[in-house]
Amino acid sequence: MDRKFTPCLVVLFIVMFLGGCVNNVNASQGQSAPTADSPEVQPVEPAVIVPEEPAEQLTVVDQTITTSNVSVVTLSNGLTVIVKPLRTAPVVCVQASLKTGSIYENQWLGTGVSHLLEHLVAKGAVHDGGSGQAKKTEQTRDRVKDIGGQSNAFTSLAQTTYYISAAASKTTDCISLIVDWMARPEITEEDFNREHGVVQRELELGKDDAHRQSWYNHSANVFRGHPAGLPTIGIKAPLAALTYQEVLAYHRLTYIPQNMAFVVTGDVDVDAVIEQIRSEFAGFAPARPPNRTLPAVETFSGIRRTVRGQKDLKEVMQSMSFQTIPLLHEDLYALDVLSYVLTEGKSSRLIQAIKRDQQLVTSISSSSWTPAWGTGVFTFNFSTSSDKADPAEKAVIAQLKEIIESGVTETELTKAKRQKVADQVYPQQTAQSQARMLASDFLSTGDVEFSQNYTDQIQAVTAEQVQAMAEKYFTFDRMVISRLLPQEEFSATAATAAADAQRSTEMFTLPNGLRVVLHPTDAIELVSMTLVTAGGVLPETEQTNGMGTLMATLSTKGAGERTAEQIAEFFDTAGGSISGNCGNNTFYWRATVLDDSFDGALEIFADVVQRPTFTDKELQIARPPLVQAIKRQDQSLIGEAVKEGFGKFFTGSPFRMRPLGDVDVVEAATAEQIAAYHRENVKAGSSVMAIYGNFDAAVAREKIQELFAELPAGKVTLPDPPAQQLDEDILHIKQTKKTGSAVVVLIPGMKVDNPDRFAITVLDTIISGFRLPSGWLHSELRGKQLVYVVHAYNWPGLAPGAFITYAAGEPKNAPEIVDIIKANLTRASQYTPTQDEIDQAVNIILTAKLLEAQSMSELSMTAALNELYGFGYDFNSKLEQFYRQVTPADVLRVGEKYFGGKYFVVVTTPSPDIFKTASTENAPVEPAK
Repeated sequence: MDRKFTPCLVVLFIVMFLGGCVNNVNASQGQSAPTADSPEVQPVEPAVIVPEEPAEQLTVVDQTITTSNVSVVTLSNGLTVIVKPLRTAPVVCVQASLKTGSIYENQWLGTGVSHLLEHLVAKGAVHDGGSGQAKKTEQTRDRVKDIGGQSNAFTSLAQTTYYISAAASKTTDCISLIVDWMARPEITEEDFNREHGVVQRELELGKDDAHRQSWYNHSANVFRGHPAGLPTIGIKAPLAALTYQEVLAYHRLTYIPQNMAFVVTGDVDVDAVIEQIRSEFAGFAPARPPNRTLPAVETFSGIRRTVRGQKDLKEVMQSMSFQTIPLLHEDLYALDVLSYVLTEGKSSRLIQAIKRDQQLVTSISSSSWTPAWGTGVFTFNFSTSSDKADPAEKAVIAQLKEIIESGVTETELTKAKRQKVADQVYPQQTAQSQARMLASDFLSTGDVEFSQNYTDQIQAVTAEQVQAMAEKYFTFDRMVISRLLPQEEFSATAATAAADAQRSTEMFTLPNGLRVVLHPTDAIELVSMTLVTAGGVLPETEQTNGMGTLMATLSTKGAGERTAEQIAEFFDTAGGSISGNCGNNTFYWRATVLDDSFDGALEIFADVVQRPTFTDKELQIARPPLVQAIKRQDQSLIGEAVKEGFGKFFTGSPFRMRPLGDVDVVEAATAEQIAAYHRENVKAGSSVMAIYGNFDAAVAREKIQELFAELPAGKVTLPDPPAQQLDEDILHIKQTKKTGSAVVVLIPGMKVDNPDRFAITVLDTIISGFRLPSGWLHSELRGKQLVYVVHAYNWPGLAPGAFITYAAGEPKNAPEIVDIIKANLTRASQYTPTQDEIDQAVNIILTAKLLEAQSMSELSMTAALNELYGFGYDFNSKLEQFYRQVTPADVLRVGEKYFGGKYFVVVTTPSPDIFKTASTENAPVEPAK
């Protein structure tokens, strides 16, 4: 689970898994841990809550005493108070924990605002007394020292916690202090400027911490595309751009009573504690709860492996993770026991076999991390010398397979369960640990006795259940592996790997013109194949829009002598999949299987591409879902606006049409027409196939030459429309029945082979971020709370594309959103960035592209597209040199060239009248349908 770790891993957990900060305030314990331009906004007064006279008194609306003598009280403002009396020593711990951390930062994601705010709130006492009134003093008096207590604060992915421990005689003072921090902090701009700098320096210093960097690397790999993949302390550029006003806005949203658990443990009078808390929180009013909606954690697919270098690192550090479960899952207890069987104690399975007997590692540990907010991971961490890293990895896997095959002994089971119970019981000896456990249990599960009952569930785990967990979750074809090497070894390894990859990859061309890229590797027991053909919507007209999607989709529903059912059964049995699709520029087919099914998959793949049967039966099955998918494009706010924008902007270009097609065309299409469309548009000379994975290249080459000989020779002729031209700003308004408004701004763009795309992507990253939101647009529009979402991206194609910006917000804000987007694009047309800004943007771009191209399927697709577009299949290995060549002058040049002209604006809104101004009163309005 996410809070049960062995004592030796507690510090590592705080540093790496929590990723938070222990902000020392006269503390004797705790470790220091990590936890674009921003437009000006209206100044906000310091965040001081001064209740009106008289302050509204709070009442107790609910109180429960649990079987373990814990009082759980709900106050009328929604605050939960948890009090547990302990008579073992005359001490007290007062703690406030909020369900707010880096994963819940929403529009401030990546800024580390939760962690920075923790620094500002727990900077020491700013207010005196505790009577419910904020009292400024000229000289801040350190109340923690006056109390004689130990106080800390820390921020994690999902929680922020403040506490003070002291003698029980100081209970009243401790409660007053924490209440003031929670309800009446004064956060001045001077404080912000100081701590903002401190945290940025903390982030920089963290780059020298190998353990921290190892976890950051692995976390980004495990949780790619999820907020948990970002460091709690934040990312350099978004953190630097964070403003005082944004911190105050975040404080107002999250530091509310319903989002907080106030815990008191120790030698205390329960009724007196509750009465004091009720009285001192007077005036602390409830507010709308913050949005804590999170995306789903991406399911592991294949083996994702990253290797990075770290300066001054003395040995290799490696993490290996399997995807498991969230906290409230029935498998929790057996998984936790399994982790202890494997690495807890000197006599545990992996310590004995891999560290002592084989001497392959200098340290090894495991953990079953099951967070309350999403899917967890079972992770192994080891350190070793470079020459033993690969053998150690294989040895870990071999031991796990042994567990799956033979299970665990009763001796191992008994020992692990006893250790697990001990690690649960020992921390309960202190009031501080009890407070932390109670708060964490409540915020994670709503049950303050969750940990109390946890040990009973551990005792019920059987050896058979432990073996079943290993078999269920140790999926060796679906893993995330992250390795950190000493920098000098990494540089040498990277150069060698690039050379090896170049040598192991071969390309050849069949007599019919089909280009084939083969990249065999034994790193994974999978094979992925991709075939791309130039086309997409480019050959379509209004009379054929949708034929490409019908053709690609139906091609997998019967080909050669096989029916749709037979093809599906083969790939299900092979542990894989096959699909066909139509994009804007290409038709493409993809298949992935376990390596022992490669031969059969290749035969079917050849039939699907060359000999699809296109039966009436399968057309009738495929047509209704496709029609609904076309209609759903208008279902989402952004989807409707983008479709409208492309249709109105790309006049004279096939890009005016969407790849899914037109409903009338799809409903009228016949199987014969689709077959004819396939014959006309799938040619070997316009196609590239790439295969990546574990296969014999010589054998594969021979089979491909035989199987793909029937693909018709020649190339398809595609239209080559000119780039769009704008002589004036254009505003097009479409009335919609939706409650929100969407804005799409399009600027005439480029073809995919235009070298300007490197500099414009750098500029785009400065404007709006790359993959993750940041930059000017995000800072201003989200900072002013004008939009739900905003992003911009360069969209080149085989025909001239566009630079596109989109946003969504309330209808009343649409005109201002349009003005701000245009102002920022105009700013970009005259902007010369610093070299540091370019370097930061390039690092973000290259990292994102590396993380996106790890699976065999993505590698094969990337190689095929790069070769088709004329860059060469190995183009991704050259990306860094192209991006590193971008200069400030290049960015200024492309800004002037593309952003210095006119803008095509499309707005979908239920309230078109809001645009009836002098400048827009003649804008065309399309009525809602």
